Parts: sequence; structure tokens; C-alpha cells
Amino acid sequence: MKRCALVALLAAMLFGLAFSASATELKVKGNLDVHGLWSANLRDFDSDTADGDNYYTTQRMRTYFTFLQSENLKAVLGLEINTDWGQGSGGDWGTDGTLDTRVKHAYIDFKFPDTAINVKAGLQGISLPSIFGNPVFDDDAAALVVSAPINDMFGLTVGYTRGADRNDNNDVSFNRMTGEFTDYADQDDMDMAFLAAPITLDAFALTPYFAYAMIGENTGYSYQNNDDSTVWIVGANAELTVFDPLTFAADVIYGVGESDDYETKGWYADLAASYKFSMLTATLFGTYGTGADDADDEDNFLPTLAEGWELTPYLGGLRAFSTAASDGFFTDTVGVGNSGTGLWTVGVKLADITFVDKLSHALTVLYARGTSDEDADVWFDEEDSAWEVYMVNKYMIYENLAAINELGFFALDHDDADTDNSYFGSVGLSYKF
Repeated sequence: MKRCALVALLAAMLFGLAFSASATELKVKGNLDVHGLWSANLRDFDSDTADGDNYYTTQRMRTYFTFLQSENLKAVLGLEINTDWGQGSGGDWGTDGTLDTRVKHAYIDFKFPDTAINVKAGLQGISLPSIFGNPVFDDDAAALVVSAPINDMFGLTVGYTRGADRNDNNDVSFNRMTGEFTDYADQDDMDMAFLAAPITLDAFALTPYFAYAMIGENTGYSYQNNDDSTVWIVGANAELTVFDPLTFAADVIYGVGESDDYETKGWYADLAASYKFSMLTATLFGTYGTGADDADDEDNFLPTLAEGWELTPYLGGLRAFSTAASDGFFTDTVGVGNSGTGLWTVGVKLADITFVDKLSHALTVLYARGTSDEDADVWFDEEDSAWEVYMVNKYMIYENLAAINELGFFALDHDDADTDNSYFGSVGLSYKF
């Protein structure tokens, strides 16, 4: 809490003079979550091996300051403080470390005078359209995004983001003995440009999009090897509400990633159908992502850049707390499915279940199976499957303060390994302001 107060005080001091000299209005919003988690076989799925630590407590505070000059001009600063209790200089006794404090967003947001053209420049959230978080790009990034409505039904958004720049000052090294200058290596950048064209009708919305990335061999991120790489993606997100309260949403994405000696090309699709009842909302969903084959120089994975796919706690990492790390207990551990690729799923989610005032529940039941060839070098393939059950119970203590309980179960059936079921439970508080 000391660090939270320090950050707020620092922000106020830095911009205090600006406030006194102009009509800038400050708006603040954010959240603070704290939760503890207990687990068994959370990531190793092995009861015979003792878990390294089956309990932890963690917290996260995100605060967004909006410096509003007018409806046409503002700046946004987002700060994030992550703390695992007992770890590091910020989580142990004393709690006065600053290593877990970071800038999340810092961007200018304005409209060109007398137009509806909007520009955002700086550190911001970039997300290609999706239902469950985009498998290709859904992350914070340094970016320039320009969007404009063409008419009441059609709009256009173009953007550019840089993911890596290893030599951003035209640096050289100088040998004083020989008097020679040596330029640092070029081909050290990673860039992505994208185009989205949202179409909105009375009961139907469609957003086709295209993205292209260039990855230099000296970025440390080149696709599969040390050659220059390219990635291109074409996709579409759709929503149909003509049968409301029955609604449908879908995604389809195809992409190719390649370098001189390697290529991967694959696709991903999902579908969700939801019906809103008086006491709950039921959603039937399915996802499919192509997987690996047994060739050494090519794959059938959809290429990903900065994925944000989240389906459940074990698959992708979706959790009820913002404090949760954005990785799946299963998918990120085994390296398959963390972007929705390499597996297919089908499941049902019952959300907003309410029997008692201020108390709500959500239940997800899911089945998953691998899509990679059984002869491919992938641990979770077409011969392997899993079941997951995930429940969230939420009680609203105040309008903006919730007590939350999570219960999770994951049963893995692996063709070549003896595995045990995984469990976890959590309790915590979530405050939104």
C-alpha cells in the first residue's frame, strides 16, 4: 500500500503544475485484487511428486489516470503494481521495493479538428477482434492507431506497432586502437501493421482484418530460427443478435509464418451461442486450432505474435482475478494450446446464476483434445484429451467490492503418460474504482 500511495503522490506532483495552468480534468479508475490459491498437482499432474508450493497469495493494482483537456484530446497513464506475498523486495517484510511497479499504458488520444478521425499514439492495448482473446495479437504494445467511421455502417482502423528494436540510436562501436567504427547489426526490428474494417448493421456485426509482421533475424524473436521471418494473418470476427435473447459469435483466422528454412500455416475458428434466461446466461461454445504434423521443416500451427487467448484457468489462463498470471496451468506448462492452437474444445458455460441477492455463480464444463499428429514432436496430440470443470462464486460486499471464490478441476488422459487429476481453490477480494 505504501507503493500505491507513493505512485499516486508522484503522479499528482508531476502534473500538479499543469492542472493549475490549464483546464485539464483528471479522471481516475482502476482495480485492486488480492487472492490466495491452494492447489494439488496444479502443473505437474503427478500425485507421487510433492508440489513445490501448493499455496500462494498475490495481489495486483492497476490505476489509469486520464488527463482530459476536452472530449477531443486526452492523455492516459496506466500504472500496474504486482506483488507476490513474501517474494522480492516488494512482497517481503518492509514492502518498500519498487521492482514490481511498471507503466502499463501511456498514450495520447485525440481527434483531428472537425472530424471523427481518432488517433492513439503511445503504449496502449492492441487487440485484434476475437471472442476469447485473439490467438495472434492481444497485448499491450507501443503503437500508433488511427480509426475513423466512413459512414453509419462502415469504419476503418489502421495501426502499426513495434515489438523489438535492438539498435534504436544508430549506435556504433569505436576501436580506439585502430580508429575503426563498427555498426551494430541491422535486421534487429520486429514490426506489425494491421487493418480492420468493422461493419455494423441492425442485428449483425462483422469485422474482417489483416495483419502483417516482419521479424528481423537479430531481434531474438525470429520465427523458429535465425533468419528474417514474416507472418501474415487474415481473419474475421462476427456477431449475430437478430434472434435476441439468443445470440451467436464466431471467429475464423488463417495465417502463415515463414523464414528461409521453415514454414507454418494453419487456422483457428471458434463459435459461441448464448441464451439469456431470467436467472442465468447459458453459452455453448467450441474452438478448433490446427496442430503440428511430423515434418521437420513445416507445421500446421497458426502463427502467433503476442497472443491473448484465454478460455479457462487450465486452457489459456482465464481467471476471475486480475491478479492471476495470464498463462494456463496446463497449456503454458506443456507448450501446446496456449494460443488456442493444437487443440479443439467443446464446452458449456452457465453465467450470472443468481438465487440470492448479491450472490452469483458461474460454471464452465469443457472437453479438450489435441489436433497434432501423433507422430509429431508434441506432448498433447490427437490421442490425448482432458476434462475441466471451473466454478466461480461471487458475493458483492459493496457495489464495487466483491468477495470471490474459485474452484477448479482438471482431468488429463494422456496416451503415453500416467497422470493424476489437478485441483485448485482460491479466495480473494476484488475492488473496482
